[in-house]
Amino acid sequence: MALDFVSHAISSAVPVPPDDAALVIRLAFLAAVLLFLIGWGIRVAWARKTTSVQEGPPTPPPLPLSFPPPLPGGLPDRILGWLRVPTRHYRLLDLPLIGLVLLIFGLTAMPGDAAAVPLEKRFTPELLVTSILFQWMLMGMVIAFVRWRIGLVEWLGLRWKEWPLVFAIAPLTVFCVWCLLGLLHFSGWNGWLERSLGIDSMQEAVKLLKESSHPLVIGLMAFAAVIVAPVAEEVVFRGYLYPAAKRFCGTAAAIVFSSLVFAAVHGNVVALIPLFVLAVLLCLIFEVTGSIWACISVHFLFNGATVTIQLLHRYGFFEQPVPR
Repeated sequence: MALDFVSHAISSAVPVPPDDAALVIRLAFLAAVLLFLIGWGIRVAWARKTTSVQEGPPTPPPLPLSFPPPLPGGLPDRILGWLRVPTRHYRLLDLPLIGLVLLIFGLTAMPGDAAAVPLEKRFTPELLVTSILFQWMLMGMVIAFVRWRIGLVEWLGLRWKEWPLVFAIAPLTVFCVWCLLGLLHFSGWNGWLERSLGIDSMQEAVKLLKESSHPLVIGLMAFAAVIVAPVAEEVVFRGYLYPAAKRFCGTAAAIVFSSLVFAAVHGNVVALIPLFVLAVLLCLIFEVTGSIWACISVHFLFNGATVTIQLLHRYGFFEQPVPR
């Protein structure tokens, strides 16, 4: 299972995946970029076509998007009306930041040169602290870039009146993703990928929780996975990357685009499909609730359950089945 991109924040600390696995990750990033460009091109062409049939000289807007007015009422009205996440405060100046975020994620997910280095030497306390600071810095950069245009509360939907719904949304979402994980495992898909690509299905972060003998490393990794990643990744991916992309290429393309990037940045081919599905569900949850708190709660439960299971197994509370 995926925790976060802690192990990928510093390129020298990233394990070298086999060539075929690295190619899959690169193709996922490339597919995301192409989808974004194609979606944007289609929307621009449609806006120009629509404008050309109107009376008077054509005056196409910089971004060919209209935003529907908010619907009244609470969550049921939003579900029935499909209230979308606001995009009106995003502009063409967001394109460079989208590109920068993609560049950072692409570089951190690409293979490094540390494959032969033991696990604990690649995950020292210093590197983990640097990685945590890197995630907070990236989140802060995104917040600073958007904050001057829209209030933080309005942008991320921090005043969520239906917050008790997290106690239903989070377990249900995690259960669905776990069902998918089980299906991929027992269908033989994961084993086929491991044999075909010569890879290990276990992420480095999970392996570190199981094998590290350094208490500080275990504590930092657990903190990064359970606290840092749910907040930082949700603000960056669902809070910014998804709605900013939607401003350019539309809802469906933006969901797929941001979800592909989210899955690829974790650098694990076996986890690519489950993480993509999780990201799609998080985008839909953000759309329906209008609050980043719902996404953070799902991410927190997903990572927290993974860390808890690994630590319970590590300290002998139960035995995990050996994958075949």
